[in-house]
Amino acid sequence: MEISDDLKLFDSTFINKLHREAENKIEYWDIRATYTEGTNLDFTDQKSTEISSYDITNCGIRTFINGGWGFYVLKNINKENIISSFLKSIKLANLTESLSKNKFKIKERDPFSENFKIDSKLKLSDVDIEDKIQLVKNHEKIASDYSKMVKNTRTIYMDGMNNYLFINSFGSQVKQNLSYLRLLNIVYSQKAGVIQRSINSVGGLGGFEISSTEKAQNLSQKTAEESIKLLDAKSPIGGKFSIIADSKLAGTLIHEALGHACEADLVLSKESVLKGKIGQKVALNDINVVDNPSMGQGRPFGLPYELFGCYFIDDEGIPSQKTIIIENGVLKNYLHNLETSSRMNVPPNGHGRASSSSSKPQVRMGFTYIEPKDWEIDELIADTKNGILCEDFLYGYTNPTTGNFQFKCKFSYKIENGEKKELMRDVALSGMILEVLNRVSAIGNKNTFNYSDGICGKGGQSVRVCDGGPYLRVEDITVGGLN
Repeated sequence: MEISDDLKLFDSTFINKLHREAENKIEYWDIRATYTEGTNLDFTDQKSTEISSYDITNCGIRTFINGGWGFYVLKNINKENIISSFLKSIKLANLTESLSKNKFKIKERDPFSENFKIDSKLKLSDVDIEDKIQLVKNHEKIASDYSKMVKNTRTIYMDGMNNYLFINSFGSQVKQNLSYLRLLNIVYSQKAGVIQRSINSVGGLGGFEISSTEKAQNLSQKTAEESIKLLDAKSPIGGKFSIIADSKLAGTLIHEALGHACEADLVLSKESVLKGKIGQKVALNDINVVDNPSMGQGRPFGLPYELFGCYFIDDEGIPSQKTIIIENGVLKNYLHNLETSSRMNVPPNGHGRASSSSSKPQVRMGFTYIEPKDWEIDELIADTKNGILCEDFLYGYTNPTTGNFQFKCKFSYKIENGEKKELMRDVALSGMILEVLNRVSAIGNKNTFNYSDGICGKGGQSVRVCDGGPYLRVEDITVGGLN
């Protein structure tokens, strides 16, 4: 597999020199070196606000001894600089160890060596920036021309090609070539003083062919249509209702309200409602929750690319894998990186992720979802006497320490006596996640299962994620609106 010229200096002779420098000084070390190039485009109301391309080379050196970490980042990569920075990182680890209250060891693992590459039909490097700009212009025009009620549009395009090398003191050596693309469209519409907004995105690992899929081609028209549709919708009367959450809202609920509470660093810092609950019943028997960022997740959806939240290895050299979070209502696992798994005396499960090689890995999700059961959508609606069908997600707030959440839905429909009625807007849901997981009265089947892609922020870093699930019906959810 081809590797960037900037990273070829990490040959066996140089790696052996790093091992000798670390011998008897520290217990563990790893190095992430990356060459990245990409494009960012941002248009508002058919005018460009950003057109930029970049190429970045950086290297993150991490060292460890007895609970103390050292971390050093350098941009100018050559052997002399790396050795100098490596020694500085060793010094930082020893200093941190002397001040650290949490003493622990990183468990040694078998060395892992592999070469990974994302296959793409149309490489991003083979596409002129003019063609990428034209793609954004087309989406802006489609959204702007959809209706006179469309007042503002925004289209964001981002892509990147990542040439990555990971080595560590266990003897692991992983090379990978990744490329990703994401297209996001936002439309604001106005009528009689009412302003409504819709947002949609398409993202994945692959090449420029991602922008040619049916979902991507219809992106801006769908967004404009949704924003117009919301203008005539009514706001609900607040109260407690049975709600049916579609796959996107169900995925958001699982990611935001449950998934972050499953991140073991938050558990260790006593910021998770799930602290001390491994092996305990936290949901109904029918509830199974999984995080599986391993490759191949795009195929079941008929996609010619990989899902946006997937990866070959995490940023600590651990292969991506399926992690069962909740099984038959019982909390089985937290999500771990090397530190949290070592401190909790369990194996790491591939969730140590960083936004770049110049950032330290944190515990992060990949593709988090609730598994489907056996209800069709029509059956769910027909079986609901007084409720609200909630589709998609606009924004929200969660507190993993308490499990409290508040979400605002994009679309909502009133349900009366088993029939879907008028469209409503500004529907807000609130509750406690562990209560919600014990009030689920029906779970959709695989035909109702879908996903959404996004960027998740934590600790000043952002990483690619996906979440999803089937349609869910939950009883006695607090619903609020503008009226």
